[in-house]
Amino acid sequence: MLTNLLKKLLIVAAIAAATVASADELTAAKRTQIKTLLELTGIKSLPEQIANNTVQSWVPGIKQLDPKFPDKGFAITRDAFVAALNAKTDVPGGLLEQVTLVYHNAFTAPEISDLLKFYQSAAGKKLLSVQVKLNGETFQTAMKWADSLSGDIDKSIETALKKEGLKLPDAPKEAPKSAAPAAPAPSGSAQPPAKK
Repeated sequence: MLTNLLKKLLIVAAIAAATVASADELTAAKRTQIKTLLELTGIKSLPEQIANNTVQSWVPGIKQLDPKFPDKGFAITRDAFVAALNAKTDVPGGLLEQVTLVYHNAFTAPEISDLLKFYQSAAGKKLLSVQVKLNGETFQTAMKWADSLSGDIDKSIETALKKEGLKLPDAPKEAPKSAAPAAPAPSGSAQPPAKK
């Protein structure tokens, strides 16, 4: 009797798994809806944001290597970076296709439809129009909040480290004015590309 019940449960589980798998199929209609959702939520601004943030992170290193490097050079670099990313955004294997798969794996087709309805509603449109400002203000508010707790945080960290017999190193003392300039930052993704 238990064996028959177990078999029935396995059959029901297999049917449920097959139903979920077919419900998660990336149909042409779902792909189109996801693309519309991505366009509404600003996917096309991501390449420019990536280029701006990356080039901005290069500025100190480049200025350290060549203090006379002109600001125009950074603008040219950023524009070339944006153009290179934009050229590969809506191509097979590009950003839109990759992010479409992210959304496909996160949401069912009915959920994508619901999201589209929301972002096309008055409230959704308002959210989209103020999202950047909200994100910035939320981050600043959170930073001020965390700063207000710095004493408590310092004590908590010190206590936790002390339990393990550890202590954070003291902050470096200010270097004398005659000291040599700091060494360039180690290479990594936030560094400018190497000269060829």
